Amino acid sequence: AASARHRRSSSMSPKLSSACTALSRTWGIGFWVLLLGQSGVSLTSRAKELIGRHLTGPQWLGLVLCVAFFVMCAWTCMLRWSAVLVLRAHALDEDEGLVHHLLAPAFVAGFYRAKNSRLVKAYGLVLFIVVIGIVVAHMQSPWREIVDAGVVINLVSGTAALLIFSALCFFCGRPPSAWSSADFRPGDARHFPRLPVDATGVDSANRLQALAH
Repeated sequence: AASARHRRSSSMSPKLSSACTALSRTWGIGFWVLLLGQSGVSLTSRAKELIGRHLTGPQWLGLVLCVAFFVMCAWTCMLRWSAVLVLRAHALDEDEGLVHHLLAPAFVAGFYRAKNSRLVKAYGLVLFIVVIGIVVAHMQSPWREIVDAGVVINLVSGTAALLIFSALCFFCGRPPSAWSSADFRPGDARHFPRLPVDATGVDSANRLQALAH
């Protein structure tokens, strides 16, 4: 009976571990999906005020340029940013410490344990959002609504990309590696294990570097 209970406990452990990992990944990705989604809904209600308004020539030009700019940002930045989040969420497995699971939104967004370039992008994005929020809040109508319309494009594309990349990664086994990388530091032993050492005691990286010279 004791051995049977031990077998049941052992068989439940991997299932519990997988469930906790899935919960952490959902917490990490879901936080950003909800944040982007709620912001998009809020700004959409303001951007709709443009419908039926009589815009001047410069205002129409501003709307076209604003939409074109944010479409470019969505394609070049938001899709890659979403891919980074999903790839880092995929790396958040049962071998990571508890603190990383609790801080999953910050972990997947690259606010720590990331390359310097990713840290700059992560904190720079926060600064950009704060600055553009202050600037737009002081703009007169309809320029405020024009900028809101462009921002909505980014928010919608980011939300959609997160959902699509997550579905492909976690349900179809197709991580969005072609779009970006997880941007962990090269010295991170969890994600950059040391190369094997050959019979002479020299690791492969040093041997290749010596041959190159």
